[in-house]
Amino acid sequence: MGVVSGYSLPAEEADGLRAAARAALAAQGSPAGHEFYEGLEEHLHRVPESIRTALNALHASSSVCALRISGVRVDPDRCGSTPLSWQEALDDGRQDTEEAQLALLAACLGEPFSWPTIQRGRMVQNLVPVESDREAQSGHGSVALEWHTEDGFHPDRCRYLMLLGIRNPDRVPTTLGCVHDVRLTERGRAVLGERRFLIRPDPEHLRQLAEFAPESAMLRRAHEMDENPEPVALLFGDPDTPHLRIDAPYTTPLPGDDEAAEALAAIVGELGRAQRDVVVGEGDVLIVDNYRAVHGRRAFEPRFDGTDRWLKRMSVAGGPPPGARRAAGARTRAL
Repeated sequence: MGVVSGYSLPAEEADGLRAAARAALAAQGSPAGHEFYEGLEEHLHRVPESIRTALNALHASSSVCALRISGVRVDPDRCGSTPLSWQEALDDGRQDTEEAQLALLAACLGEPFSWPTIQRGRMVQNLVPVESDREAQSGHGSVALEWHTEDGFHPDRCRYLMLLGIRNPDRVPTTLGCVHDVRLTERGRAVLGERRFLIRPDPEHLRQLAEFAPESAMLRRAHEMDENPEPVALLFGDPDTPHLRIDAPYTTPLPGDDEAAEALAAIVGELGRAQRDVVVGEGDVLIVDNYRAVHGRRAFEPRFDGTDRWLKRMSVAGGPPPGARRAAGARTRAL
């Protein structure tokens, strides 16, 4: 069974994480930019050891699909009102302490990175409801966000997705479904482990690129990935503890492959059956193993009055175990 692990920070550890974040801020600058992550290693030892132990356990486990850390120091009043768009939040430094705490946790776990196609490559991104995007299948919509592997279409997708709650007064749940909880036939598993499926890009990549770089080679590449996706397997790795990549709205079988269509329908049904709700509230950090779990969000009714749900998001690549020396700096990934 897939496990969602929890760790509640004692007050002194929460204070220790915040102190480490403030020291990193003073030395490194804003966590929104890449420069923050250059030479960040010397600050990671200031993260309380018990937190690093919890991150190590997630990294080493073959059954834990997500970890929720609660009790991170967050000050919604200082952070300001929930922005009405991600563009509004691009250069707002009032959340630097909150973002630095998330960034330190990300750097303890692996290698933080961003996509230049999403929120102009900002390393820490803002998930807020946007009125013009109410119906969008994105972090800015308010209809039910269907479950998916984050950037499941791309071979360089993140290993861990990290979410920090700034505010969530309506306790809007994030949904999680773990690959370990699906019940499939032996033949179905075999089919899902073959390159018989297509996953197209999340339209948000194409939309944001079209707005700020309409003539770019990257946009042409994104359209190519949308129009001519390469066949992939949905299950991979150890058959006993498999990894998963799937994006429910954008995954299809190869044309005419009825057996693949049947296997896809089976795993979609099972992931839907097995999904659970996890509320990312103020001061909660949810870390999703993007190779073992899919995630989404329940529908909600935003007010657009500055009090709506507001999460910070970071992507972390797979790589050396936590605590191991790794190359300095964060990466921006091109499509």
